[in-house]
Amino acid sequence: MLKSLNSSFWLNNDFFDNGRYDVLGEEIAIKPKGKDPMQLAGYRRAIGNFVRIVTGEGIPVKFNTSGGSYTDGKTVTISASLKDKDFDPAVGLALHEGSHIKLTDFDVLKDLESWVKNHDIDMISLAEKHGAKDVDGNPDRWWSSGYVLPKLKDLINIIEDRRIDAWVYKNAPGYKGYYQALYDKYFNASIIDKGLKSDEYTDKDWDSFMFRVCNLTNANRRLDVLGLKEIWNMIDLKDIARLKNTSQVRDLAFEVFKFIEDQIPSLELDKEEEECEGEEGDGEGGSGDCEGEKGEPISGDGDGTGEDDGSKAEGDEAKKGSGGEKGGNNIMPKGLDELNDRQKHRLKKAIEKQKDFQNQEIRKTGISKKMQKQMTALENSGTEMAEVEFDIDLHYTDDKYTKKVTVAVINNFTKDLVNSVSCGMWDEFRIDDRKADIEEGIRRGVILGKKLKVRSEERDTKFNKLRSGKIDKRMIANAGYGAEAIFEKIENFAYNPGIIHISIDSSGSMNGQRFKNAVMTAVAIAKASSMIENMDCVISFRAGTYFSGNDCPVMLIAYDSRRHGMNQIKTLLPYVCVGGITPEGLCFDAIMKEIISSSRGKDAYFVNMSDGMPYYNGYGGESAYKHTRSQVKKMVKEGIKVISYFITGSYSCSDHERRAFDAMYGKEAQYINTAKINDVAKSMNKKFLEVV
Repeated sequence: MLKSLNSSFWLNNDFFDNGRYDVLGEEIAIKPKGKDPMQLAGYRRAIGNFVRIVTGEGIPVKFNTSGGSYTDGKTVTISASLKDKDFDPAVGLALHEGSHIKLTDFDVLKDLESWVKNHDIDMISLAEKHGAKDVDGNPDRWWSSGYVLPKLKDLINIIEDRRIDAWVYKNAPGYKGYYQALYDKYFNASIIDKGLKSDEYTDKDWDSFMFRVCNLTNANRRLDVLGLKEIWNMIDLKDIARLKNTSQVRDLAFEVFKFIEDQIPSLELDKEEEECEGEEGDGEGGSGDCEGEKGEPISGDGDGTGEDDGSKAEGDEAKKGSGGEKGGNNIMPKGLDELNDRQKHRLKKAIEKQKDFQNQEIRKTGISKKMQKQMTALENSGTEMAEVEFDIDLHYTDDKYTKKVTVAVINNFTKDLVNSVSCGMWDEFRIDDRKADIEEGIRRGVILGKKLKVRSEERDTKFNKLRSGKIDKRMIANAGYGAEAIFEKIENFAYNPGIIHISIDSSGSMNGQRFKNAVMTAVAIAKASSMIENMDCVISFRAGTYFSGNDCPVMLIAYDSRRHGMNQIKTLLPYVCVGGITPEGLCFDAIMKEIISSSRGKDAYFVNMSDGMPYYNGYGGESAYKHTRSQVKKMVKEGIKVISYFITGSYSCSDHERRAFDAMYGKEAQYINTAKINDVAKSMNKKFLEVV
């Protein structure tokens, strides 16, 4: 359940839960294991929308396949975890990184090493302090730049994060909850609170300073240790918005670095080097404690930065603070909540997690390249999950139960979708036969189109010998008393633009000649429409079937002349096949807004071809008839002409089927034998030429 999530007001529970429910809403199936590419695509799309809304820029969001940085300055990379507890932090992190792309000057970070090296005086001073010498025995400024760079980067990340967050809080306060979830996950762990209250990490070393500075926003901060009150004042979180760009953040971070460095004791590298050389002179090969080339730092974590890894600090039972200041914000009594060994280990792990966040090295759940292709195909096809609902009459009471069903709407049928995503509505079996059917449909459409071209013609009708209007020049000579009918009027007539939506039942019972003829007729109408300037055509298929690992009603928009050319019909419609059951009105409902909006100001037609009764997982009987009828009424109310063909095939339509079909489509219902289905084209010809 998502009740505790900030996303709960716009994300329904089905976003994460693929469970199936019976008529009374009781869960009767377990949601599938593993990642769902459809849900992942929706997950990414939702977060991508958040990023675009907050930043005002089209920053792409993607899932990682094998690690990598969280943002490269152009793209936001997020975890593929679909667990509801991870969603809000993922949104917060995506917003955070997306805002970095908008506001952070990454060139400043790229040039940071050169910028540091240009501070000769500071670098020489540091080398002298720590005893770092080059091969000539002079202060090694190059060692100093390597010592400064990682620490300065960390400080820039900390301060820049605060600047970015302040901007989001001001410009998009509604998203603050996602940020809170983000920091609850990475910064507000209880062990961090305990560590801040304790005397852990209060030695004058860089690990201690970075832990304390990184958590200055935590209410449990202690400003009585390590001179943190001064750093607190330097950063001034309440007025962090005064920093307008990354260059100003860098300058402030360097001032903080220098302040901290003044508190750090000398590493005395020259003495350690001499000791190592003395040991080597004893001929014993050294103790192994003095590694690295000349001029490199000896102490620290061995990565060239000179940083202490904090392991020594963990072993101490009690650490001494710097005494510090009286007064100030959130000053905690020192020695509070001392940690045991287990807590110290947990604290170290939590600090590592924070460092990963600062360094954009968050461990993310990845996805396979195959799933990445599936997601990309789903997104490029404009696939959406539309939630529709219908009422079920409870016969033993007067009550009604409203059931919700999620329908997959594929707005753009693509070859990548066919190749990457499994669905019961397309395959390659007998594709050559279906290609032949398509070609026959196009041939018939050319004949039909020639008859329908009259729709694109304009007609002018001239009326003369009128008593008002424009003067007919030929009648001027007859003007005089008693001869006033010398005027003319020209009336122009042209058909309105038109659109026809043909929806074909793709359930299993349509297999064979019924489906073949329905497709050929639809293709013929589409071809004829393409020959008329002001007529658009849409062909959709519908079925309750499996799609991308789930069972659901699917509405496939296979062809749309506003987007596709006839090549779409030739290359992709042959893949469409039958399979599944009949969701009927559920699929109509899922695209109703698009049907109505695209029909306004046009002569609009909705043509249904079906051979069976509506049914899908509890959707059936009177409830389904009423729901489908309500969709038909919506279209008729908007001026859309609805024609519904019941294709009987080789069997007769039973009285029960006829009553049900009439209940759904009323006077719009027609009954066609597949042997005479070509009459559909003729009847549509008449409809096209009607003038309302």
